[in-house]
Amino acid sequence: MKIITTHKYWRLLEMVPGILAWSAIILPVIIAIYNPIAIAILAIIYATIWLFRSIGLSINLYRGYLRTQDAMNVNWNYLLDLVEHTNKIDMAEKEARGTKPLLKGQKIFFLEIENLKNRITWLNKNSQYLKPSQIYHAILMVTYKESYELVRESVKSYIDSFYPYKKPILVLGGEEGDKENFKIISKKIIDEFGHKFHKIIITVHPQNLPDEIPGKSSNATFAAKELKKYLDQENIDYQKVILSNFDADTITHPNYFSELTFKYLVTKNRTQKAYQPTHMFHNNIWDVPVMIRMVALSCTFWRMAESLDKKKYKSFSSRSMGFQTAIDTNYWNPSIIPEDSRQFWTAFIKYNGKHTVSSIYTPVYMDAVLGDTYIETFKSQYIQLRRWAWGVVDFPFMAINLSRNPNIPLWEKVSRIFFFLENAFFWATGPLIIMFAGWLPSLMNANFRNSVLAYNLPQITSQMLTIAAVGIIMCGIISLILVPRKHEKRSVLETLSLLLQWIMVPITSIFLSAIPALDAQTRLMFGKHLEYKVTKKTRK
Repeated sequence: MKIITTHKYWRLLEMVPGILAWSAIILPVIIAIYNPIAIAILAIIYATIWLFRSIGLSINLYRGYLRTQDAMNVNWNYLLDLVEHTNKIDMAEKEARGTKPLLKGQKIFFLEIENLKNRITWLNKNSQYLKPSQIYHAILMVTYKESYELVRESVKSYIDSFYPYKKPILVLGGEEGDKENFKIISKKIIDEFGHKFHKIIITVHPQNLPDEIPGKSSNATFAAKELKKYLDQENIDYQKVILSNFDADTITHPNYFSELTFKYLVTKNRTQKAYQPTHMFHNNIWDVPVMIRMVALSCTFWRMAESLDKKKYKSFSSRSMGFQTAIDTNYWNPSIIPEDSRQFWTAFIKYNGKHTVSSIYTPVYMDAVLGDTYIETFKSQYIQLRRWAWGVVDFPFMAINLSRNPNIPLWEKVSRIFFFLENAFFWATGPLIIMFAGWLPSLMNANFRNSVLAYNLPQITSQMLTIAAVGIIMCGIISLILVPRKHEKRSVLETLSLLLQWIMVPITSIFLSAIPALDAQTRLMFGKHLEYKVTKKTRK
């Protein structure tokens, strides 16, 4: 399918998410003046929807947490050895059969062994079988004004991986605007780690190239094209290359590349998939203000919960894919900001709706936002969240290209468009409506205040939201388990800090969630496109 990037209805579709969001905010205020009962009923319905969303999110968060904990304890290298030496599978199945899983990770481990023979048989039959020893890992890291210490810690984690096969290829992509700093960083990385990698490729992305905007997308695309030249020169098959597109602050768990390689090898039609790790924004979690810590943990938990919902789970930030997938999607669009979600939709259209995200539950660790001052930190956090919410710019792209693809079923097209708009709508309006909807009819209509419904409405919505707070309780409990200790032994003050911070959810969800999303949708509605701004991240 030819990808459409311009259309006569493009500008109109850009306005849709913003119109829906502002309609949900403004119309209830107007309607409440004349028909407060209708708004009261809508407030109850909205609170009910929010209640069920919260319960579903809590269940998926718990399940996602368990899978993450298990993945970090699975012996992925043993499973890789079975893929490498398939004659060992029968004996491994025999040993696993009837064994009761007792330790973390054993349940996943045994299930993978039980299904492995059938998977290998299918892969052989369809000429898709590859051995781990044939796989090359290419790690693409783009940088801009990051410190050497930050980059070094990330690179060191790749070297310290438990992955037992070929040395990885490292592609360091710098910007011409940061050329001198990048020269120093790349030289130090080569001097210290050069012998640990199969190859280190250094690229400097030129400024002001046509049809580009500054940002991760254009830098990564330039670097990936240089990687392609090297692969062609060495006659390395793209199917045998797994490309990980990482931010400079991405530190991998030692198991990450092993689980990634196993999932890639045993997945049918593997290049039609994206491979998404669990993100944990823990690198500097104790250095940031409490509200910023809440945002970082909320992002971790949100992605962890969504990993169980494949209809809504899309590529995000640091992630991996087959290099053939990068070729098929023409890398990343250098003229837009949300390169991760745009590549997902491009692949979804190219592969006729068969592109999905495969969850890698072994985590990667990233930085929470931290500037030199509190004001700079909160400003940078707002800008980052607005940039993430700018993914709404994909709506015209996905809606038009979906509608023109005859190979995707109609129900699939409708559901994808619905889920996209639903996510954008609730992100921008949910906290605002939940906070004020219960009081709105009484505030706007004096006659309504004396009714029984007016008296009960705030109580009804409050009780429903109290039940929905089970999600906040779940977040607090998991925080205690997942967040690394600040000191060798967690103090009472540290424990209380992790628990009580969730009391500020109403404030944080409005000012550091809904408003940045509404800002992004409003800008798109009026055609005011964003410029890419690098998020300030430091470590004390």
